[in-house]
Amino acid sequence: MEPLISVGDIKKNFGAVEALKGVSLDVAEGEKVVVIGPSGSGKSVLIRCVNALERPDSGELTVDGMDLMARKVDTRRLAGDVAMVFQGYNLYPHKTVLENVTFAPIRVLKVPREEAEANGRKYLERVGLTSKLNQYPDQLSGGQQQRVAIARALAMNPDVLFFDEPTSALDPELTREVLKVIRDLAAEHMTMVIVTHEMGFARDVADQILFMDGGVIVEQGAASEVINNPQHDRTRAFLANYDRD
Repeated sequence: MEPLISVGDIKKNFGAVEALKGVSLDVAEGEKVVVIGPSGSGKSVLIRCVNALERPDSGELTVDGMDLMARKVDTRRLAGDVAMVFQGYNLYPHKTVLENVTFAPIRVLKVPREEAEANGRKYLERVGLTSKLNQYPDQLSGGQQQRVAIARALAMNPDVLFFDEPTSALDPELTREVLKVIRDLAAEHMTMVIVTHEMGFARDVADQILFMDGGVIVEQGAASEVINNPQHDRTRAFLANYDRD
């Protein structure tokens, strides 16, 4: 079976900065891939390239059979294939929780409003926010806002869900509630690529882990092996700074 995501030797520069120096990766349907590494290692740039938020300078990149290096990319189809949950919640402050979740399906995917709202309620129930439908983002905690962002991503019915350090702005209690939602999604055979510093979470949910540093993949393998028995000195030094429980 062809991989759902295929990344071949992609490179990306920002001026004189080599953000990605030739990264290759395959992600199968239903697989959970976690990307770890220090700040500036290229983690977020990698998933932004795969999500078409950045264009690699060279290499090969396909998602669900779509060539993202082509001169023209069907952005509407891509919006239905992939969705991203960012570090910041990026919610519309002037829209209610339900309006935030239904906005893109209605505007981008042209889903009828009644259907979009029914789906939105379903996804908000899935992340435990049924009681917050008519509230505004500034009435919610950070963890609740991030769960709205997850529901918004799910409402696009994507084939792949990307998370870019979704708990980095949250305190430990709110981090736990967001990670629980992601763990539940991981158990449902959803294809996911997650950038995180939560090592215990990474070991528990990932099928494979990539450790990146300096724009390259330094080490890659099964989650338990990379976290519990890293082979590369740089990986060991990085993990020494983190609680792996």
